[in-house]
Amino acid sequence: MLRTTIKCLGVMSLGETIMRDFIAIDFETGNPQRVSACAVGYARVANGEIVESKSHLVRPVGGHAPFQSKIHGIKHEHTEARPDFGELFPEISEIFQAPLVAHSRFDQQVLSALSEHFGLGLHFEYFDTSSLAKEVLPDLKNHKLKTLAKHFGLPKFQHHDAREDAIACANICLKLHEMLGGAEPQETVSDELYEFKGLIRGILADNEVNYKEAYELLYWLQDHHQTTQQFPELSLAVRQVLEDDELDHIEADLLRRMLNSAAKELS
Repeated sequence: MLRTTIKCLGVMSLGETIMRDFIAIDFETGNPQRVSACAVGYARVANGEIVESKSHLVRPVGGHAPFQSKIHGIKHEHTEARPDFGELFPEISEIFQAPLVAHSRFDQQVLSALSEHFGLGLHFEYFDTSSLAKEVLPDLKNHKLKTLAKHFGLPKFQHHDAREDAIACANICLKLHEMLGGAEPQETVSDELYEFKGLIRGILADNEVNYKEAYELLYWLQDHHQTTQQFPELSLAVRQVLEDDELDHIEADLLRRMLNSAAKELS
């Protein structure tokens, strides 16, 4: 099977060309599995301008779950006649040659899972705008896509529509680049733990932990062994509470308290 490789781009590795020429991408998933993409949208940016945007419905691996369908409105009847991602890939493969930008690690994890599942052997560069936003705009109440779009005065958009989310992400990336002005965040811990601090800050911005955030935390911990080793109780807890693919109020509160404790340890 072909091997998938990912280069995650940090703020200090971003050059002018990458920030002004890239593909913003967004996935919606049909169920809790990372490999279950049911829609992919992208916005192509050339020389700092959006020149193309498209979206495709995808027949998801594992089908549709009610919770995810409630979020984005995509159901079995919308995708049953659509190609799976492996079948769609030849039509869109060229977009993965450019640096990819998305507004969370979730989309990178989905793409990586799809590449592994369908044997695509993707090699891509990836930048997370939510991590940059937390450094450039630390005083915002949260760093969600809609919050940042409103902050920058961008047009209203239909959240959880893959194409519209990708366009919003592209515009936010360009706005953040304007603000960056060559400044670099000061890192006081290892890169992995520094990124984990930003993830915690984003999740706890509203002092709650929701279902999607819990899964983002789970996937992040699975991919970052240094953090898992430092916070084994948190890693175990998030796996256990999501065993039934649900998150009740008691479980959410447990994760909130454990994340607050981790944040204090990292401060």
